[in-house]
Amino acid sequence: MSGKNFIYSILFDYYGDLLKDNQASIIDLYYNQDYSLSEIAEEMNISRQGVHDALKRAEKSLVEYEDKIKLHDKYMKYLAAAENIIKLVSTIDDEKYLDIINNIKEEANKIINEG
Repeated sequence: MSGKNFIYSILFDYYGDLLKDNQASIIDLYYNQDYSLSEIAEEMNISRQGVHDALKRAEKSLVEYEDKIKLHDKYMKYLAAAENIIKLVSTIDDEKYLDIINNIKEEANKIINEG
């Protein structure tokens, strides 16, 4: 399991519906359900090499989708901005702004919890 690059699991959440059915199944089994290539081959009744090849094609497709569409990249930027907003408003130490500060923090947390 240590050799797995779990960015593919994240990208699968964004772009899994764009993959061919067998590729989506293989990515899901390998990254989300922690099956080995041999277990997937047995489950799908194909060779281990066939699973490996389909996995590599699916990984390549996911990276290409992210390179073009950049959903994960945009989310990470929004996340960093929302976390920065929380830090900044937390430095305001004036009781009269407490309600506004809490509202800003709530809105920033909505962004953070969307991902």
